[in-house]
Amino acid sequence: MKKVFANIDTTTKNKGFTLVELLVVIALLGISVGVTNDILVSLVRSYSKTQIKNEIEQQANFVGLKLERELRSAESVVPPTTPPYTNSLEILKGGGVSVTYQLVGDVLQVRNPTTSSAVALTSKDGVSGVSVTCGLSTGYCFSVTGSDPQTVVMNIKLQAVKGNAKEYSEIVNAITIRKSY
Repeated sequence: MKKVFANIDTTTKNKGFTLVELLVVIALLGISVGVTNDILVSLVRSYSKTQIKNEIEQQANFVGLKLERELRSAESVVPPTTPPYTNSLEILKGGGVSVTYQLVGDVLQVRNPTTSSAVALTSKDGVSGVSVTCGLSTGYCFSVTGSDPQTVVMNIKLQAVKGNAKEYSEIVNAITIRKSY
């Protein structure tokens, strides 16, 4: 009996990865995941900051335009009892109707005496929540100067209360009552 041996090549290398190749791949994968993670985190922070800023600016625009519209159509404004600044402003409209804007805590409210109900103009709900403070160094929201014509100076600061946001928006405006001159 004759044995036939197949032609076996003993020099063929095993197919696979070496430990060094595996470590290089793991290191490159770790670096790419780390860079991607940093990019995603910065995008989320930027988006969140933009949302907070937009919410504050939206509430500031709403309050500023509402007050300006009320003052432009007013007959007169009741001068504050603590001249020249106050955190409350009573606007007299035609027909003996009046509307009062006042800061209660850190929420700006509007009160209609005929219905004796107050409505909050700013809200602590939402992405950032908005807190209202007044005045530069005076600490007051409204100033009424003159009598013929009357001029109302507003200085209202809205800022975020939730999270680490340091975003704020200010309403600084002077409006002369048209019907007072």
